[in-house]
Amino acid sequence: MMKKIRNSRLITGLRDRFKVFRTSRVVKSSRTMPEWMIPYRRLVYGLAFLALLFLVLESGMQWKLPAWLSGISHALDYIVFATFLFDSVMSFLYTYPKSRFFRDQWMDFLVFAPLILKIISVRAGTGLVIVRHLLVLAKIFTRSRKFSNMLRGVRINTARIVAGSFLATILLGAIVLTFPTATADGKGAGLVDALFTSVSATCVTGLIVQDTPVYWSRFGQVVILVLIQLGGLGIMMYSAFIALLLGRFSLGQKKIVQEMLEEERNIYSMIFYIFKMTFVIESIGAALLFFRWMFMTGNVREAAYLSVFHSVSAFCNAGFSLFSDSLVRFGGDAAVNLIILLLIISGGIGFMVVHEITARARGQKSVLSVHTRLVLSTTVVLVLIGFFAVFYLEYDRVLLKMPLSAKLWTSLFQSVTTRTAGFNTLPIEGLSETTLTLMILLMFIGASPGSTGGGIKTTTLAVLMLSVRSIFRGEEGIRIYRRNIPPASIHKALALLVAALFTVLSAFLILLLLEAKPYLDLLFETVSAFATVGLSTGVTPGLGIAGKILISFLMYLGRIGPLTLGIALARDIRKRGIQYPEARVIIG
Repeated sequence: MMKKIRNSRLITGLRDRFKVFRTSRVVKSSRTMPEWMIPYRRLVYGLAFLALLFLVLESGMQWKLPAWLSGISHALDYIVFATFLFDSVMSFLYTYPKSRFFRDQWMDFLVFAPLILKIISVRAGTGLVIVRHLLVLAKIFTRSRKFSNMLRGVRINTARIVAGSFLATILLGAIVLTFPTATADGKGAGLVDALFTSVSATCVTGLIVQDTPVYWSRFGQVVILVLIQLGGLGIMMYSAFIALLLGRFSLGQKKIVQEMLEEERNIYSMIFYIFKMTFVIESIGAALLFFRWMFMTGNVREAAYLSVFHSVSAFCNAGFSLFSDSLVRFGGDAAVNLIILLLIISGGIGFMVVHEITARARGQKSVLSVHTRLVLSTTVVLVLIGFFAVFYLEYDRVLLKMPLSAKLWTSLFQSVTTRTAGFNTLPIEGLSETTLTLMILLMFIGASPGSTGGGIKTTTLAVLMLSVRSIFRGEEGIRIYRRNIPPASIHKALALLVAALFTVLSAFLILLLLEAKPYLDLLFETVSAFATVGLSTGVTPGLGIAGKILISFLMYLGRIGPLTLGIALARDIRKRGIQYPEARVIIG
């Protein structure tokens, strides 16, 4: 009996092993690419770069190339396509399983879009060819050994990545805006004007050297709108969102977003919430503006386009408008004023603040954080100060001929938009020197942290004012809402204030040397650029090339932050091993 049981177990075991052997498969992994593919990819990378350069010179900057160079340029387009096609085939052959290639290299198929359009007799256009060359450059670089070594050997620095992503977007936007289809006259914009506009849109500033609705074509305006949307939320935030959708969100991206949002928990849900909130708010704003402007234009398509553009521009605090006078014509329009104001405030108080407010509105029993309460209280105080100041100082000047309701709406709108957005319902060049000086201070303060606005931020001002109050009261630390503010926050606020003042004053002095313009106008322009506000007394189009480049750099610096740029350019900070005794320094 025992023998039968043993034989039965042996037979069962053999049967199970046979089943496992029969159903098991050997899964191949990707084989190593041949060594000659490394110099081959360098060749493809160089050819794509050269083809893109020819395309920019010939089609973008309108250079008249010799016939033989023009022939080489056209031949390079096909050579780049053919060489990249061969690289994709090799990658496919050396990838196992094959499904992995289609999952990881799906962007390769976008390179074929211009050729497919040409086959079906649809004009691909220069823009698609540019995109193809850029994709080739990106894909070849990410497949290189240098890129892999860079990811392994270099510690991720959030400041460098944020600064670099904005710079890359600005340069790409400037190249596209130089093409003939971007301007209404079909001649293309000059390189300096295209660069200035791209910086202003990406850095959500709103300063313009060309009238947006007149100079730029519908294509150029859409490019500006895309740059505004990318710059408003941040390029790295968009890349993180796409990576999450594709299931390829890396630890490096997680670290970057955590440092950007200063949020350690629920980073995944926070990213999705930011995009959902942005889409919902901009959609609601566009719908409300559409119903208002539909009666004004009488054209459904035009009203929809105007509504979407201004809703995105207002929420991102960009200040770009498709009306030549900004929003001056709507100074007494309560509906337009209220909608734009709510969009500006929603984008200017910060995503974290909106998240906490909406959570309370949904009935969640959560206490507002000290940060949110400080942002809201400081914002209300600044809005009221600006409102009463504009109403009082301009009551008998630019507001003189307006009815009382229009005076109130205009004063409130200008108070809100001065700190963040850059729209105007008053002619800025007609305001008194006192009002302009007050507006300079409001612009310098700016919006709140984690928002689409610039400036030194409302919490920086609040912490500094609380520090002054504690010194006058003889208190040891800073307390607000029964909480202590850590010394690190005070040091950061002081550093940001000093860096901002140094940057603005340095740029202002250089601008005084470069431009023969009124003193106050240049100071107003400088602060507006640094705080990414976009208001101007009208001197922007008249600036020289050097002045435009300086203002462009100031907008870029103001968007990414003086401290961020300083960290990006500085070496890694090492902690000192030696601690020195304290020294007594007399202050005041």
